[in-house]
Amino acid sequence: MYSHHEAKLGWGSSLGDKAYKALKNIVVNCHAPPGTRLDATAISTVLNMSATPVRDALIQLEIEEYIARFPGSGYYTRKLDPKRLSDEFGVTRTILQEAIRGKLDELHRRLPILQTTPRWNDYELAREFLEVFYKQITEALNNERMLYYVRESNIRTRYVRWLDVQRPGRLSCIRDDMSELLELLDKRDKNGAIANVDRQFSAIINTVPDLVLQGNDRAGNMKESWLGTLSSFAVES
Repeated sequence: MYSHHEAKLGWGSSLGDKAYKALKNIVVNCHAPPGTRLDATAISTVLNMSATPVRDALIQLEIEEYIARFPGSGYYTRKLDPKRLSDEFGVTRTILQEAIRGKLDELHRRLPILQTTPRWNDYELAREFLEVFYKQITEALNNERMLYYVRESNIRTRYVRWLDVQRPGRLSCIRDDMSELLELLDKRDKNGAIANVDRQFSAIINTVPDLVLQGNDRAGNMKESWLGTLSSFAVES
């Protein structure tokens, strides 16, 4: 299991924590193109802090496998990896199906919360809704380990999911699938709900290779300065 930095006692109070949060935003959302060297000196200048907390943040992000370190060269953003991403989606699919299989009555009681759907013409809201929905389904298991895996998967697949919801026709397809899933849960149709989840995740897993190519190309062609974006994240944090 990845080390969960945000769970540490006193999280958010140090310069290292602030650097970690800002850098994690940059990495998760691919604002820094894949293969970008994360120079601690340049980052510390932008964040207006010494290089020491920045290096601490980079070390933590490398431990959590958000970035990679090459001896003698430094830290770099990772390229999107189709196998890793497919595995992350697969983990979430398995956990959701387990929740439906074993906690259907509890999920039925949670329907008022689960039915809080977004406007289906907003890519970002749709992506956020899916992440929250998966977390709420998993909470029915009352298993912190499973909930942790789903939260991590949500973070690590965020960028390609954002790309996915922008594909032509995807929002309407996701809307229809989610509406059907809620109806199946309402009817306590366990097999139908499990099959629905399998179909939804198979659809995105099958397109992960194309989404990875698109994501790596798109991030690599970004014209805006990722250091400028990092500065704005640091202000927000």
